[in-house]
Amino acid sequence: MKIEDIHAFTIFVKLQSTSLAAQQLSISQPAVTRRIQNLEQDCAVQLFDRHTRPLKLTVKGREIYEQCCVIEREFNKLKQIIALQNKEETLLRIGIPNSLSESGIFEILQVLQKDYSTTKIEISTGWGRDLLLKLEQGELDGIISTAKEQAHLPHNYALTIMGTLHIRPVVSKALYKAGVSTWQDLQELGWILNNEGCGFRQFLTEQLELQQQRLNLKVEVTGAHIQMDLVRQGVGAGFFVQELILKQSYFSEFAVIESEQLNLDVLVYHVHRTDLTPEQIEIFDIVMERFNQKLNLN
Repeated sequence: MKIEDIHAFTIFVKLQSTSLAAQQLSISQPAVTRRIQNLEQDCAVQLFDRHTRPLKLTVKGREIYEQCCVIEREFNKLKQIIALQNKEETLLRIGIPNSLSESGIFEILQVLQKDYSTTKIEISTGWGRDLLLKLEQGELDGIISTAKEQAHLPHNYALTIMGTLHIRPVVSKALYKAGVSTWQDLQELGWILNNEGCGFRQFLTEQLELQQQRLNLKVEVTGAHIQMDLVRQGVGAGFFVQELILKQSYFSEFAVIESEQLNLDVLVYHVHRTDLTPEQIEIFDIVMERFNQKLNLN
């Protein structure tokens, strides 16, 4: 059993996209598939129910996934210890929410890695509260995250507010032209949302409860990429960062719905630990600056 196979498996589960997993791992899509197949063979179990779309973990697959996450955390701690002994290499571990995985962060790192060959930058994706916990536990050096208001921002870190993100209901252009335009229409259509733990999903749930409505969840996935694909196909309604939708090559196939009841504006910020080296802070600041430019935050 190889750590590379475990890593490919956990990344795919988090992103629900072979192409995004390949980008993050800097390998080909077939290589991602092979690594997951290798892990299945080593474990002698079927990790995914391949009759579902999107793929869902089997019961045993979920158990193995959770254990693989533990193995990765311990392995990362070991790498950090080794990196601290090797002054020639700078390790920087950055966390980013699943909802911003389509922001172009992986492309930023690929370009940056060429200019800073002695720096190893690792990206972890997850829910905002989980990323903060990893930061507190020393498993990450810095994170990008969101908060509904300044009172919810973390303390005891070097913090910078980058701007405001606008999260809006989104449907396919075809559905919009067919008359889907109100929150009631969206509820009837059904939502395509991230798994439990997503702050955007929690906001929707709470807002609909104020309207005496129970969230009509049609498809549950992990990661923005597969959500966008399903919404584009007209399967259901999504709830996306508008700034990310505008950056997609197929933006013209979407319609953003303005709904006073369901509109959400959040602060996007970045924080890093105060004990980072000057080299780590320099690289972190460059990544954050380029991320900011990608989304044209204000």
